[in-house]
Amino acid sequence: MTLGWKPELTPSELHPILRTIAEEYAVHEGADGALEVRFEHAPGTVCTVKVAGHAATVRYGTPSQAMRAVGALLADLIPDAGTGIERAPFGTFGFMLDCSRNAVMRPEHLKRWLRRLCLFGYNMAMLYTEDTYELPGEDWFGYMRGRYTGAELHELDLYCRNLGIQMVGCIQTLGHMEQILRWPAYAAVKDSNSVLLVGEEQTYDLIEKMLDAMAGYLHSRRIHIGMDEAGGIGRGRYLDRFGFKRKSDVFTAHLGRVVKLCRERGFTPMVWSDMLFAMGSRTGDYYDPHSAIPAEMVAAIPREAQLVYWDYYHKDKEFYLNWIARHRQMGFEPLMASGIWTWQQLWYNRRETEANAGACIDACRSADLDEIFFTLWGDDGAYCDFDSALAGLAFAAERAFAPDLAWLQPRFKAVCGANYEAVVEAAELAGPVRTAGILWDDPLFGMFHHEALVGTEHEWPEVARRYSRLHENLLPFRDERAAGDLRHAALMADFLCRKVTLRLRLDEAYFRRDRAALGAAIVEIPGIVARLDDLAGSWRRQWLQRNKPFGLEALQIRLAGQTARYRELEQRLDDFIAGRIDSIPELKQRPGDASGNIGTNWKNLASGSTII
Repeated sequence: MTLGWKPELTPSELHPILRTIAEEYAVHEGADGALEVRFEHAPGTVCTVKVAGHAATVRYGTPSQAMRAVGALLADLIPDAGTGIERAPFGTFGFMLDCSRNAVMRPEHLKRWLRRLCLFGYNMAMLYTEDTYELPGEDWFGYMRGRYTGAELHELDLYCRNLGIQMVGCIQTLGHMEQILRWPAYAAVKDSNSVLLVGEEQTYDLIEKMLDAMAGYLHSRRIHIGMDEAGGIGRGRYLDRFGFKRKSDVFTAHLGRVVKLCRERGFTPMVWSDMLFAMGSRTGDYYDPHSAIPAEMVAAIPREAQLVYWDYYHKDKEFYLNWIARHRQMGFEPLMASGIWTWQQLWYNRRETEANAGACIDACRSADLDEIFFTLWGDDGAYCDFDSALAGLAFAAERAFAPDLAWLQPRFKAVCGANYEAVVEAAELAGPVRTAGILWDDPLFGMFHHEALVGTEHEWPEVARRYSRLHENLLPFRDERAAGDLRHAALMADFLCRKVTLRLRLDEAYFRRDRAALGAAIVEIPGIVARLDDLAGSWRRQWLQRNKPFGLEALQIRLAGQTARYRELEQRLDDFIAGRIDSIPELKQRPGDASGNIGTNWKNLASGSTII
């Protein structure tokens, strides 16, 4: 569908948005040969779209509503003489992209995301940057990490504003600072390996530089200052310097001081709320239903600090309603942070996203919460195909604006240029087995394999068959890369099938000490190594197209290491079959139960040692 619009008949606030959207979509100034769209601003939460012949009228309350209407028209969702009606349940509808776990998205690729998300109705963007932004005078801040330059952030901020999207700074001012604290240059501000030293003046000098940088790069006077998951606060060098103090006192003192620095710069800060609930729990659990935050701690929280309730893990709408109420009982109206599951995933996890984010959206609508955003984390190296998460972001938008999801697939096709069903088919890579564990498992040790196998031995042949079916199902779509690289997904499915199948054959043959069966299995290894090389090449191409080159080295080290280990497996089997050795101890050891909870982190699976 080609759309036309006339500047003289269009509210001026939409002009830069429509011109920016036109970089990719058939939205042109003028109406010749196109569906002429007229826009009328009507304050409120309802947006209506009426089509009559070669004209369409959009009555909207906010620019993001108008852009969802444009998306619907591009998808030809409104028939002639038909009317579409949507109600916007949230004033702020945003996303937060993790740019601190190795993948720093290239500005040009991010602009493509922004155009698409604008048409889905998103109006707020955050780039989660622990150290991946330029800090003048701090050479070791973001060193070799692909940090954004100030000019890049300024350019992205302007691009967001031209799309009607508010770009909000998102940094850390307490925990999650291990990337800079590894360097001797920051020894003076180090409490523990990941937490800044509260009470140290040089810490606040550094934080002032962070805030000044964001104030210069971005137009918005909102800022996310982080402060989550800093459980070791006050228990490292702080203890030596200042003596023992309650964590709650150390935390609120630091929060108060950082909020004051924000206030001096005209910032309204937001802060993750998990530390408050964790410190009110006897077990330190954020989601402890018995958590009781001390009244004096609540009183010490600056009133201008906005609390961000993050929760990606609950499928129960009532849980979210309860926790929203707990925030309100403290006197704060929370911002909700849900999640599009990308962390420790090879493809976005559709099951967890739709179950958990879906329940969260429904709860926020019921609670009349005004602000929600969706996080996309990259834990353990950002090896997820993040473009696949556009399907999750599309789902979240439809669930929020039009809960029946009837327009999800055609809107996705028009906005992203991709087959929604094929993208979500590839989401089988995300489960139900913890697939990243299979990928990173050492070919010889098989530590994840052995732990996951306990009590589920009968299921693993079907796991291999499922990956084989997925590979076949994705082959017709292997040239699609508009919202996730489906050729890469097919390669991954094939590799996982081969890896699981070989491991099962090795377990059975070695247990019986069947040298003939091991001889048949060893023949498969060169094909697996070749597929692993294909996968490494695909990953490199994908990474460099989307991200800055920094961080790619971590993936390459892992994949090259696994190639070396497959060759070592081949040699060890050959030695055993030929009788040069009488056992392979690496294949013999295994746990008797699954209580190790080994997880899926590469470092946990690449070696039995922590020295790696």
